[in-house]
Amino acid sequence: MRSDNKELSLTSSSSSVFKQFQFNYLIGYALAATGNYLQSSRTTIERIFLCTHISTLTLGTLTSSLSDKYGRRTACILSAIFYIVSCLSLNMKVVWIFFVGSAARGIAHSLYNTNFEAWLIHDHHNSGLSTDLLKEILRNSFVLSSIVAIGTGFVSQLSAELLGYVAPFDIAIGIYLIMITFILIQWRENYGDKEASSTTSFIHSIEILRNDPRILLVGLITSLFEVTIYIYAMEWTPALERARTWIIYEPLPLGIIYSSFMFFNMIGTIVFKPLSKRFQVQSFMLVIFLLTALSYCILFIVPDVQPVVLGSFCLYGFCVGIYLPCISLLRSQYLPDSVRATSMNYFRIPRVVLMVIVIVWDLPLALIFTFCGIIMKLPEEYFEPSENVVLLPPTPSYDLLKVKQPQTTSESSHRIDNKITSINVNNK
Repeated sequence: MRSDNKELSLTSSSSSVFKQFQFNYLIGYALAATGNYLQSSRTTIERIFLCTHISTLTLGTLTSSLSDKYGRRTACILSAIFYIVSCLSLNMKVVWIFFVGSAARGIAHSLYNTNFEAWLIHDHHNSGLSTDLLKEILRNSFVLSSIVAIGTGFVSQLSAELLGYVAPFDIAIGIYLIMITFILIQWRENYGDKEASSTTSFIHSIEILRNDPRILLVGLITSLFEVTIYIYAMEWTPALERARTWIIYEPLPLGIIYSSFMFFNMIGTIVFKPLSKRFQVQSFMLVIFLLTALSYCILFIVPDVQPVVLGSFCLYGFCVGIYLPCISLLRSQYLPDSVRATSMNYFRIPRVVLMVIVIVWDLPLALIFTFCGIIMKLPEEYFEPSENVVLLPPTPSYDLLKVKQPQTTSESSHRIDNKITSINVNNK
């Protein structure tokens, strides 16, 4: 009887810890997402957009990787500060200031896309919460992000019409100031390895990618899928405007269409939780890759029928909604906390390079969508539906920065693989 009471008290304590932890993260993340969505990149000319990607590739990779040593909470706050600099630059009608703001936006973008997740997963591990609870908070965060995107789309359009095109960026500044205050008060700092030098973190992240094929595979999937996300963000408007058969409405209600995309994105995120309970993540990710490739193939085959183009983008938004929590879950299992942000930044390098190529060469839409369909076929080719390869139990906790022999990560993976293989043989 005493043991039952003790177990009940532990469960209720864990539940209260999780609720507080989830509340703190979701509010901070929602404020960051609100500020990000208020900044509509479609209003930026291509050269400045290119400058943003180059800044993300160079300065962003360097600064964001330092967060493992100097703190993820600090990096999240810095992302807001750099975003504020970017928003302020748009109030100055000077070209070189635009480019400075664009470089700041590239740094902010890199910090935002890696360190919120790195902070969440590290604090989740330290709190001793279960993987099911991590799935729940990932699902909730992406659902909230979709809701925020829907709302900010209308706010952005209304404020731009009433107050001018810079108004959404000025509103974003206020949101970021609130976010900074909230994170300073509610979030605690966490680190990777404070003792390791920055050079050591870079080197060991490369060793991890070289020695553990599972991490390399997750990085490949992250890079290729994110390329399609950014191309989708840039090209959905011109793709719909060029489709002149069975026109839905003239002129196109872009705000409503964007909100419908975010709605399908939210539906996909909601579907993630029941799917992850019934199936292994790698099993239904294969289906998602196939559907994503199909959506882009439709855009290439039937580019002139507007309802078909719209339906393809909605299907793609649904796939993105499932993909985002899936890939975050895989990264939480495989990437060591000590170099998590650094490794995630390495994943982004191929994506930025491919995006720069697409922008510089000014490729036609048909070729771009064909390219997206091909690169989404690549993860399907390499993504082996084997639990031994893709979705193992979390790797043992060890500090890679204190290991002298790089082969340790690979040897640990082989030991786990052999153990699971023997269990499968015994079960048979």
